[in-house]
Amino acid sequence: MAKNIQSNEVAEMDLFDVLNEEEKKELGWDEPETSCCAAPTSKKTAKKTQPVEAEPNEYPVDRVVFYAGHRMNVPARTMKKEDVRAWLEETFPELSAERTEMVYDEKTGHLIPVLKAHKKGAKTIEVYLEEPEQTLPAYYRLGKGGDIEEVRTTQAGRFVLPLETALDRAQHVRVFGQYIPKVALPSVSFLKEIVDRFVAEPDTEHVAYLVWDTDHYEVVWPTQKANAVSVVASGMMETETRFIWMQIHSHGRLDAFWSGTDDADEVRTGLYGVVGRVQDGIPSAKFRMSVGGRFMDLPETVCFRGDVHAIVWGYQQW
Repeated sequence: MAKNIQSNEVAEMDLFDVLNEEEKKELGWDEPETSCCAAPTSKKTAKKTQPVEAEPNEYPVDRVVFYAGHRMNVPARTMKKEDVRAWLEETFPELSAERTEMVYDEKTGHLIPVLKAHKKGAKTIEVYLEEPEQTLPAYYRLGKGGDIEEVRTTQAGRFVLPLETALDRAQHVRVFGQYIPKVALPSVSFLKEIVDRFVAEPDTEHVAYLVWDTDHYEVVWPTQKANAVSVVASGMMETETRFIWMQIHSHGRLDAFWSGTDDADEVRTGLYGVVGRVQDGIPSAKFRMSVGGRFMDLPETVCFRGDVHAIVWGYQQW
């Protein structure tokens, strides 16, 4: 059973329009040629555009989207890839236009969103008073304590986090959620492999993906551009059986903390880690889960099997 609950002309100008005639000549400006059937264009500022592959007005087959462990039928054959992406973004806020590439396989009819690098806030939400009969990628339910909980499910497991109210924020109340894994937790040996590289190169930030592949874990180092204070990594195409279980990045010699950039980047539901002070004997670390862009810190000891504190030391006291 579900119930609806209410929750609380700029003009465009060319750069040369603001220059006088003498300044235009110094910059090599040519007056644009015009005709009766073409809009004026600048010889100096015209840009060549790459041809965009045209999509059919109607696809010949029904398409299926695979994402975050869910199989979803595209509602209509007439929906183009951008239409499908916008439809998915209603459930998965991380799939914004600027961060998502839709990859289509003509042979299988599979459409896969690939996250390349948030928009939230529906006025009305649907709250389930009982667990839904089918597994939904995201929904809200009434918790045992009377809280409204957001529940999101991926290949990695189920993520549950109560909605934080304005009163909670004002009173600095810690909101507790839950991560219920679908796969076995990884050994600390994988964490050590990642931290060892962070320590070996302390003046450059890095990103590592701890990937679950069918029945085992492996560490993947994506293509990345980094310096001492930032890192940008490429995405990874995932399937139902091969996916990123946790994304971990380094802060080099700085403390382990969640920056504003981290918050904006880690909208996708999943697990994240940050490691800092790698010059220390045992670096510091923090771990958390993201539930559609809302976060809850996790104790490092519940994320891995083995003696985590021999490798990193966390801040969380539980």
